[in-house]
Amino acid sequence: MKEIKGISVLPSGKAVGKVFRAKIQPAFNMGSYITDILPEHETDRVRNACLSVKNKLAPHAEVNEIFAAHMEILEDILERVVSMIKEEKTDAVSAVGKCCTEICAMFADIDDEYLRSRSDDIVDVCRQITLALTENNENPFSEMPANSIIIAENLLASDTISIDLSKLSGIALKKGSNTSHLAILARNNAIPLILGIGDELDAIQDGDTIVIDSEKDMVITEPDEKLLSEAARQSTCKDETDLNPAITKDNIEITVYANAGSLADVKRAISAGADGIGLLRTEFIFMQGKDFPSEEEQYNFYTECAKICQDKVLTIRTLDIGADKQLPYYTMPAEENPVMGLRGIRFSLSSPDILKTQLRAILRAATSGNIRLMFPMIISVTEYRQACTLLESCKTELQNENINCDQTLCAGIMIETPASVLLADEFAAEVAFFSIGTNDLTQYMLAVDRNNPYSAGVCDSLHPAVMKSISDIVASADKYGIEVSVCGEVASDSNATELLLKLGVRKLSITSSGIPAIKQQIRKQSIN
Repeated sequence: MKEIKGISVLPSGKAVGKVFRAKIQPAFNMGSYITDILPEHETDRVRNACLSVKNKLAPHAEVNEIFAAHMEILEDILERVVSMIKEEKTDAVSAVGKCCTEICAMFADIDDEYLRSRSDDIVDVCRQITLALTENNENPFSEMPANSIIIAENLLASDTISIDLSKLSGIALKKGSNTSHLAILARNNAIPLILGIGDELDAIQDGDTIVIDSEKDMVITEPDEKLLSEAARQSTCKDETDLNPAITKDNIEITVYANAGSLADVKRAISAGADGIGLLRTEFIFMQGKDFPSEEEQYNFYTECAKICQDKVLTIRTLDIGADKQLPYYTMPAEENPVMGLRGIRFSLSSPDILKTQLRAILRAATSGNIRLMFPMIISVTEYRQACTLLESCKTELQNENINCDQTLCAGIMIETPASVLLADEFAAEVAFFSIGTNDLTQYMLAVDRNNPYSAGVCDSLHPAVMKSISDIVASADKYGIEVSVCGEVASDSNATELLLKLGVRKLSITSSGIPAIKQQIRKQSIN
């Protein structure tokens, strides 16, 4: 047996299958610019191609917000390409390629992996337009047999439309991002996916039997009979749920929330058995359009999420954006070290109109469900009070406008910097609740960039300094009687569950796909 390391998007589970090497069409073709063309003809071609792509995406967009976002991107790219064809007198295929390159170059400068990986969506949509322009309708997965593990350099979200999921056991890729929409689709459908394997994947032959071990982040070639039998037993169930409470052996109930970024994520989490949403990232709705979402658009989104949660908690984090997380339609000044710059609540307080629009929408939606509000990257009580002043002014405005809203809504904060750890006592005396964001807390506490490939072995959320910080935060929360949860990646790590519970954590917010595994792990523990 040979073990090949990668990065798994699922916390646990094994899959066994035969290798199917997918021959994917190039994302787009820059070609050579053709000057002797009729711009009107080329604009008609690209409009028809986009209409074809739109018709293909429409049925999927109705049930999946990733493809709904693709339809928004499609409209934006069409506008850019038509303008480029007219101004540069170029052909449609070349214009699509150049447009894709320009937009992706902007995303490449973003430090945040989640937002940087959104360039895959640009590439994905541009590839679909190019295939429509060239009338290429070939399905690279049409001959895939049952129980297959797809191997490829990379896949994009739209590739899943062409895959017969009933025949799919798993996916192994040379490249890919853990925050890509392909990774999100894999998590949502409980598809074992290993990313970033590199060139070692080239040695695996079509038809070879291999095993994906999600818990160990690896692909195993030439597996022995014992491993094959174990993998067959543990193959991930695509509809796995656990609706029962998570209670330890000594009868302590642990709340298991889920993290979400879209309406589809919220639906998936509640269906999987989440006790609520411990973190609703609002960046996704800000990335869908061509401008900042209006109050009404945000209100509708938050209200729909609240209705799905019913009486369960929905924790909405205000926009966590900054110079390292730029939006395509909004230009911010360049910073030498954006991770330490204008981000999170700093950005929101410097752009109060943007924050107030979001706060008004949240206040209105809070009448429809059990909504909580949370501010990110707070480092001082002064910042928290400034944000709360804006919150109270929004309540007054809405009341004066005779618009129904939750006048009692108070805000919690993310604890994700050394400053907020050291000031936990002062914060606990004022805020509504704590949510510990271990991803940022780890990198700031250890002075390590978690997105730097050389820091993979150093940026450890189980480092004693991080664990002591969590213990201190829990103590401060308990002292003042406020709720505290952990919502970083470590909360989804079943290997960390026992330690977090021993530190006094009683609420976790995790990926929805990990809910059954984490609940089972909790039930094995005795805390006292």
